[in-house]
Amino acid sequence: MPDPLTAIEARILGSLVEKSLTTPELYPLSLNSLVNACNQKSNRDPVMNLGHAEVEKALAGLVERKFAARVYEAGARAVKYSHHIEVLLGSEDPKVIGVVCVLLLRGPQTPGEIKARTERLCRLESIPEVETLMRELSNRVDGAIISRLTRQPGQKEARYRQLFTNTEPAPEPAAAPAQPPPDRLAQLEARVAALEAAVRELRAGPASPPN
Repeated sequence: MPDPLTAIEARILGSLVEKSLTTPELYPLSLNSLVNACNQKSNRDPVMNLGHAEVEKALAGLVERKFAARVYEAGARAVKYSHHIEVLLGSEDPKVIGVVCVLLLRGPQTPGEIKARTERLCRLESIPEVETLMRELSNRVDGAIISRLTRQPGQKEARYRQLFTNTEPAPEPAAAPAQPPPDRLAQLEARVAALEAAVRELRAGPASPPN
């Protein structure tokens, strides 16, 4: 497993992969286009507000580690950038690339969410296929790149996260503990007191009408 990616590096790499698959006619990306892709509000969790300097600095680290590359196109005024996520993953499998892409961009997700969110990136036929792929990536001989998170109370499905960053998912609020039932003796005492009050009222009889 390579040294961990920073949150900004993960966002950059995920954005480059996403745009290479969804808008190939606009890929590779200029720095300005990449900043916009990193900061877009849809398909991102959390939403970021990165500046050009931050993205450029993180890009330099990705290029140095061979996870991204500068592209100099003939006649182009600005340098562009492409990804080499296959170097990070040790795989060129489109399904692996698609799954890791959405995990980099949106954090831990259930198999159902992964299936829905990779539709434009790769072809996964069913949720069971996603679950099988998650198990394979969690048990790779050369090192796991996916981890299954403990299912939280109230959740129907477990979530999975990528292991290329050190960012741990925020713990979900624990279910409120069930309140213990009221003390049985206190309940009985309250009922007895109410009955005694009712008996006293009956014995007193109706009030005399005014003259």
